Amino acid sequence: MVPLGAISIARYASSKMTPAVQRFFGQISSAYQASPFELIVVTLFVVGLVSGLIAYWVIRSRRETEQRDNLSNNLFEEKARELDLQPTHRDLLTFMARYLRDPSQIHQLVTDPVAFNSAAAKVRENREANAQTIAALRVKLGFHARKDASAPRSSAEIREGSIVLVARNKYKKPFKARVLPQRPDSFAVQVLQDGARLPAGAGVDIFFQSPAGVFTFHTLVLAEEGRTARLQHSEELKQYQKRRYYRRKIEIPVRLYPFDSEATLLSKTRDIGGGGASLLNPDGHFKPGDDVEIRFETDGSEIKVTGSVVRVSDSGRTIHVNYEHIRDPLRDRIYNAIFKPPKDELDEMERAGRNQHPRPGQGTNANE
Repeated sequence: MVPLGAISIARYASSKMTPAVQRFFGQISSAYQASPFELIVVTLFVVGLVSGLIAYWVIRSRRETEQRDNLSNNLFEEKARELDLQPTHRDLLTFMARYLRDPSQIHQLVTDPVAFNSAAAKVRENREANAQTIAALRVKLGFHARKDASAPRSSAEIREGSIVLVARNKYKKPFKARVLPQRPDSFAVQVLQDGARLPAGAGVDIFFQSPAGVFTFHTLVLAEEGRTARLQHSEELKQYQKRRYYRRKIEIPVRLYPFDSEATLLSKTRDIGGGGASLLNPDGHFKPGDDVEIRFETDGSEIKVTGSVVRVSDSGRTIHVNYEHIRDPLRDRIYNAIFKPPKDELDEMERAGRNQHPRPGQGTNANE
């Protein structure tokens, strides 16, 4: 409804206009006058246009989703045929897809290790698949050959040729083994120490080094064939130490040879490992930046390693040394020297030995 005041103003203005001007404004005003039918037609047109746009968007969205789903399924099927996945593998992957952010994108499980690890963790957390099954699938998909420095998730990710330490008995030093090519059904190793065995059914702890630190896991020996043994895969790896190289707190008598003198200084380690050591600072001799050669005996042979003092602590009584230019064989010898049972376990063994076969002068020092 047009206000009365506006009508009055319009009538007053029109009374002052010439006939020609009045006819012009009359034509303009008649163009904007619409009948109820015309208003309904325009309204229906606008509603139809909006509805058509919405319908187009919905149909296009559905088509894009279907195309994306079809593409994911095609990628999955292509990869499955390439890897010759068995029905059991396909069923497990289909089950794992429920834990993806978008369950329809199943191809991510066979192309993206991150997506696979996330879904595998959820499946294991809910006890819907065992470690051996997941590890076998990991190897089948080729996700075991990691090239980054992130923490490993599975025994299947330990590289072929890596050296691991196998602890079969807590009262004995672990022995070395070399990792063989990964198999879907087992974690295979070759024992390197003469006389060491891994009989079927034995439970063992595996220690290994990775760029992310030292890790360990417990597993079961499945079969033994000479020096080769097959063990169960594990998806429960625990970080044993965050250092790049394993280090253990242990006291070992050492001889220190300063580069600034010919004197030999006696000391002992507070901790030692594959990358460095902390030692007592005899007479406060060493300061940061000093170079030193460390020598100590193990299993009847001498280990010599050079390093540099990176810092001094404990009011100058302790020095912290980083090795320089150390090769892997020498680092392995250091690991073998420090992987010994704790002193209380040695004492228990020695006490049991004395009770059964007393021997005069039998020592109880853990470092003997």
